Amino acid sequence: MKKILVPTDFSKSSHNALNYAVELARETGAELYLLHVYSIPVFAEDSVLITTEEFLKEDALSNLEDLKQPIDQSNPELTITYTTLPGTAVEIIQEYAKKQHIDLIVMGSQGVGYLQERILGSTTSTLIRKTSIPVMVIDKKVKFRKPKNIVLAVDFSETDNETILKPLKQLTKTFQSHICVLNVFTEAEIIPTFSEIAESFRIEKALKHTYHTFFEVEHPDVVTGINDFVKKHHIDLVTVISRDHSLIGRIFREPVSKAMSFHSLTPLLILHE
Repeated sequence: MKKILVPTDFSKSSHNALNYAVELARETGAELYLLHVYSIPVFAEDSVLITTEEFLKEDALSNLEDLKQPIDQSNPELTITYTTLPGTAVEIIQEYAKKQHIDLIVMGSQGVGYLQERILGSTTSTLIRKTSIPVMVIDKKVKFRKPKNIVLAVDFSETDNETILKPLKQLTKTFQSHICVLNVFTEAEIIPTFSEIAESFRIEKALKHTYHTFFEVEHPDVVTGINDFVKKHHIDLVTVISRDHSLIGRIFREPVSKAMSFHSLTPLLILHE
């Protein structure tokens, strides 16, 4: 993990995500990239449009410098780059992340009590669906803790574990973490299928040389089962894999207050196929 991108809209939630990313960068030795995307209003007169864009750009750069200065003072060892670009947030974030070869995107969320698109923010939720880069979502209440205990929530759908789990294994190596491979199953799913058994062996192989333990929890509701496990085992990070019909899809279809209750106090890492 060499490069961490923090998109910011200068809100409290994005500022808290930046604080988390700073601590993560200190621990991993990664470079920090700050990005603000601004929209250009459309006016009839070109001269007005040019003046407005210059003002938006200068204002954003000033705000980014204000964010960078205190980080530089307290963390002189960190390398921080910032920029601001016009356009649509999700598209620009994706383009910039690919251009800079970003390894992880850290973004803020709104917290429990909002509609689904508000709880993560429309930009964050859309980016999760479209990007191939790992995204870590930080609630505005989350404070940095070294991720010593990490949940990898799985549903044993077949996937390329060797590639997808690589960022998680890197974190585990840095923080000497324990990965709890968690499968929450309902009573109707109590007998695993052949494909699920095969996938569990593939996960075991992919996590070779990492400290990990498999856990199975029976619960009629998958999300509540994850929430209960997170609380009971003092989990520092929840990891899910984003794909069509995946566990993360099941999580986000749940009522918001229940689906994201673990996330309000625990960072959420989304890995992609």
